[in-house]
Amino acid sequence: MHHVACAVSLLVLAGFHALATAAPKAGKAPDGVKVASGSQFDIYVEKKESSPSGVPGNVLNVFSATVVVHKTKRPGRQLFSHRATATNADLLDPAMWQVGDFDGDGFDDFRSVAYLGKTGCRSWRTQTWLPGRERFTYAEKTAHQTDARGKPVQFCK
Repeated sequence: MHHVACAVSLLVLAGFHALATAAPKAGKAPDGVKVASGSQFDIYVEKKESSPSGVPGNVLNVFSATVVVHKTKRPGRQLFSHRATATNADLLDPAMWQVGDFDGDGFDDFRSVAYLGKTGCRSWRTQTWLPGRERFTYAEKTAHQTDARGKPVQFCK
């Protein structure tokens, strides 16, 4: 009887060890529409509200954006949720997002349109990956504007 109890105990311990050392599950995708992907992340967006902005003819759109980071030094994945706003732009449209290494550090960063002008000129809000801190941050030095064709311009008109 003692041998049976020891064998059951060993099986239970082996099962707990297998659960503890198993690879972390990817988890379900956040709510919203997947609008962009980088080598280490995906971006999901949900629209929250729209309202007239202070300038006649402009609409302020408010979204909830979640960045799912898949590859970090920590086990599992990380979720970063933030409020994203855009004037006259629909951030549910993947064309309102860009992914690339904008600061030259070898890691993918992302941009979203902050303002879409009547002529199609776009002002972009950039977030860069901080590898030492394993998170994104807004980047002021990498402000970006494009004309209606997507060509970089110094100022939107």
